[in-house]
Amino acid sequence: MNESNGQKVNWGRETLHVLGIVGKVVFRIFSYFLNILLTILLIGLITGIIVGSVFAIYINNNLDLEIDPSSIVTVNRDSATRFYYMSYATEQDRIDRIGTPVEIEDMRLTGTDSAIAVSYNQIPLNLYRAFISIEDKRFEKHNGVDWYRTAGAIYYMLTGQPGGGSTITQQLIKNVTGEDEVTIQRKVSEIFRALNLEKVKSKEEIFEAYCNIIFLGNNCTGVEAAANYYFGKHVSELDLVECAALAAIVKNPSQYEPLYHDKDREIELEDGTVKVLHGNEWRRWTVLEEMKLNGYITEAECVQAQNTELKVIDHSKDYDEEVVEEGITIFSWYIEALFTQLQQDLAEKYNITTRAASLMIYNNGFKIYVPMDPFVQATLEEIYYNDNEYFPSTGSGLQPQSAMVICDPYTGDVLGTVGGRGKKIINRGLDRATVATRPPGSSIKPLSVYGPALDAGIITYGTAIDDSPVWFNSYEISPATATSPAVLGYNPYPKNLPDIYNGLTPIHDAVRRSVNTVAMKVLRLYGVDNSFSFMKEKLHFDSLIDSAVLNDGRIITDRGEAALALGQPNYGVRLIEMVSGYCMFQNSGVYNEPNLYLYVTDSEGNMVFDYSDDPQIIISAESASIMTIMMQEVMSAGTGRACTLQNTVNVAGKTGTTSQDFDRYFVGYTPYYVGGVWTGYDMNQSLSAFTENPSLLVWDTVMTRLHQPYVDAAANGGEPLKKFEISPGVVTATFCRDSGMLYDDSLCSLDPRSWNTPRSEVGYFTRETVPKQKCTTHVKVQRDASTGGICYPESACSKSNCYNVALIREENRNFPKEVYIVDAQYTFRELPEWTQPSANKLLPFYATLLQTGQYVGTSVNWGTRPYNSYCVEHGVYKYWTPPGAETEEDETEETEETEETEETEKAEEWFEDEPKEPGDEPEEPGEPEEPVEPDVPEEPVEP
Repeated sequence: MNESNGQKVNWGRETLHVLGIVGKVVFRIFSYFLNILLTILLIGLITGIIVGSVFAIYINNNLDLEIDPSSIVTVNRDSATRFYYMSYATEQDRIDRIGTPVEIEDMRLTGTDSAIAVSYNQIPLNLYRAFISIEDKRFEKHNGVDWYRTAGAIYYMLTGQPGGGSTITQQLIKNVTGEDEVTIQRKVSEIFRALNLEKVKSKEEIFEAYCNIIFLGNNCTGVEAAANYYFGKHVSELDLVECAALAAIVKNPSQYEPLYHDKDREIELEDGTVKVLHGNEWRRWTVLEEMKLNGYITEAECVQAQNTELKVIDHSKDYDEEVVEEGITIFSWYIEALFTQLQQDLAEKYNITTRAASLMIYNNGFKIYVPMDPFVQATLEEIYYNDNEYFPSTGSGLQPQSAMVICDPYTGDVLGTVGGRGKKIINRGLDRATVATRPPGSSIKPLSVYGPALDAGIITYGTAIDDSPVWFNSYEISPATATSPAVLGYNPYPKNLPDIYNGLTPIHDAVRRSVNTVAMKVLRLYGVDNSFSFMKEKLHFDSLIDSAVLNDGRIITDRGEAALALGQPNYGVRLIEMVSGYCMFQNSGVYNEPNLYLYVTDSEGNMVFDYSDDPQIIISAESASIMTIMMQEVMSAGTGRACTLQNTVNVAGKTGTTSQDFDRYFVGYTPYYVGGVWTGYDMNQSLSAFTENPSLLVWDTVMTRLHQPYVDAAANGGEPLKKFEISPGVVTATFCRDSGMLYDDSLCSLDPRSWNTPRSEVGYFTRETVPKQKCTTHVKVQRDASTGGICYPESACSKSNCYNVALIREENRNFPKEVYIVDAQYTFRELPEWTQPSANKLLPFYATLLQTGQYVGTSVNWGTRPYNSYCVEHGVYKYWTPPGAETEEDETEETEETEETEETEKAEEWFEDEPKEPGDEPEEPGEPEEPVEPDVPEEPVEP
């Protein structure tokens, strides 16, 4: 049998073939995944580039990556900040600012003054090592950012664990800028700023600035202030334990300050558990341990320091004033105010904190040129220092505080200021002249109401506004029952002081007497929003608030009638704002911001600030002149009569008294100065013990002293005393005081009050606002001399007994209760054809127009016949029978009898709430002007 000749299988080749196929498959799979991986990597790279570019653009456009190196203060012991006032040869030179700088040598500031800042060389080595050991171990090696700690900080942030990565350079930037919000943007900005800062500042300069700006508890800024406060030493004198104690504070000053929190303490949490809060001792031990680990101290030094008791000064003792003052320069009130203003301006200019700005003032070698007048400032300080001699007294107990500001009316320059009474013994105390806010009362009215309304043509010198309540606050006398409604009472608002309403009142008289009702009604005519905008935008009253939310959720605003018409802002205004506002009246309506400095240069002579004037025309020169004339009347015949300076020098001004008599104001001016005075207690207390406005009396004392050189020069043949100049655009006209229109002798003279108070006055107007139409407020009617009744509209009076009189037309008084108004019995209302006059001689003839519970005011008491009653004795009623009623002659007598009975009942109702009789109207009102605002729960009722 023969074997088959089939081929033999080559397993080696087949294996290679299979492997080749597998390899191709694997390769293709690998290539596929590689392509996917490369694609993902490419997409990631492109995405990263895009995201990085967008992030870079965002950082560049939205983050401030630079910090001005000049805001990082270093101490130059050879460079002091100096103040200069300008010496002027004449008053005109003062206005033109052409003068010679004179240094105020006793106010020179250096970096070592008042233990404010220290140089790097004054910082002990142990303090340097303590800070870098606990705050920034690689401070000497990094370039502003410790990337190891930064990476750790990112990890801590992602895992929610506590931890920080800021270097000393970054902490310095945070302290300088005040930016400490926990955001990525802020941190990125801080990192770039740190990198940039270390390119221009050395490590020594950065550490010095850091030591001078860090907060170390108990109002201590900087290591020198802290060393002095805690240990009674200069920082250069600190030992190792004290250095470690200061370095321990930085992490949390409220927890680790050594005066009150040296030892550990326990606190109970809301859930009842007890937590241990470590004190300075525990943190100080940690600082010393870190110093040992870094090789800065030995084991023995560390143990010894850790076991040494820290000794701090006991500040509970009362120190003698002389001890407090020893070695400290006490700034004048002017320099204090300037310091505060410059601090704010520097902080805004460099986007830094006020603490950093303060260090700049002390240590940057600035030259600051101020408009202060040494004579004005010295006079203020002498009178306020010797307050017992020059100030009126309440008699006993704590005397009220006071402040004063004096400005040049033509430039706005602050010539002098004092922020408190008595000897000034501390720096950075409460400045009541340029910082504190208090309500100004009626002294705000010329600024917020009368000045702008006059300029807008809404009122004139003679415009007659009704001095009567604006509204009534209702309150419940007795609650409603099942059978009767609630009985309500009503309080008129606002009140005047004296508590009287005079009726139609010309504007100049309302200004003179400080009439609250008229101010509020003029404000309504001008517009609350217009007034608020004028104060905020034109006069720069930054202290007025548009809106604020209180802790209890209530929203408050000064955009209201009480704030603007009565001078009762929620938090008040600053005295310097009031004085600068009044400058426009003497400066032809031109406003300048109040200047506490003219310009500032740095140590190299570069201009830092230049307060070049930017005068703004706020009101016209004519309006300013008319307001000055009205405020002269305040002084000569109103609430400013106690001023003696006006006997020799022209004076205009306005007093102000606030609710409950907590504050007294006076702002006044002459052709030479504008000054304002506030008097009151820091903690509200009544000033009712003063019979005269104490602010006016202090103003008079200071201003009399300041004007004496001008008075003496004029008396000795020198330059005559200046007088208020009336703008050429102001004209005079005779007007009727009851209408503000042209006086009509044939009509207005018939007013029965003319024999005592003439109805004609000479007023001041612009050519556009001068009255051109004769009075239409007065209405001619006849009066029966035998009965004293008005024969209007018709009566059977004997013509031989009748004579012409003029009543005043008043159609708008409709009150929910009776109110005493001086001119009420002389008012007139037109009777429609269908309405008959009142048949009761105790009521106005037009009482039939009123509904039940409606009143129009009265100026007589029950039982006294008002001047405007109808002549009921000769009355004619048949002509006023309502249409459609019976008119037979036999019913007339019955109708008249019925009407008379109804009118008698009406009269009894009219006078059931009889108003208090004020007696003879005082010839001149006295201080204070402002009443206590009623506190009534119900809604106001508009008259």
